[in-house]
Amino acid sequence: MTFPTLQPEIVEVKLQFAVQLRDGYTDSDQLLGKVTVASGPALGEQKDSSGTFLFYDLKAGAQVLTVTSAPETPYYLPAQVAVTVPMPAPLWPAFPDITAADPTLPLSDAGQKPAYKAQRQAATLLPTTAYPFSSGATLIRGTVLHNQQPVAAAKVRQAGGTDPSYTTGADGAFVLYLSNPPALPLPVTVSAQHAALGSANGNVTVLRGLTVSLTIQM
Repeated sequence: MTFPTLQPEIVEVKLQFAVQLRDGYTDSDQLLGKVTVASGPALGEQKDSSGTFLFYDLKAGAQVLTVTSAPETPYYLPAQVAVTVPMPAPLWPAFPDITAADPTLPLSDAGQKPAYKAQRQAATLLPTTAYPFSSGATLIRGTVLHNQQPVAAAKVRQAGGTDPSYTTGADGAFVLYLSNPPALPLPVTVSAQHAALGSANGNVTVLRGLTVSLTIQM
């Protein structure tokens, strides 16, 4: 007796687009916690635990990818990444576009081409106050207040520094990390700017491997 057999169904899925995110504190393509990347209802498929998210069905044209951390691991500030689909490199259609980089330099080199550097910066996620910084991190933690109430949407940064700024949330809290901390105590001015409240400064003394606290009154 013979029995009919079913032919296996083969579905070919073609990669359309990929975005490669980076951890701004570690400068690594490995992300911490759960991160979601979406363009409207389309969700990116994360490749292992890396910052690479794959898309297979996006509309052609300009897209804005929304990047969020899960509530249980709120380690990165929300981000929006503007991209254009399809990418110009068909073999690996990824953002940032490495074909826009100088192949003679490391991708992280400060002398990279401006177009590539802008894409790399847009794809870099910045840590929140909940981020699990390493024990040797040099941090400035604090709060921006106005009339003793926390100030949201204040942009906080080290005056004259090159490290990323921090935009406060509803609790007014911020954290700044120093990528090249001083070996000796160093006075630092921290500036907070707000569209409606103007600007205000605070002063602290930082030292490598320590966390200092600061409250800025606006």
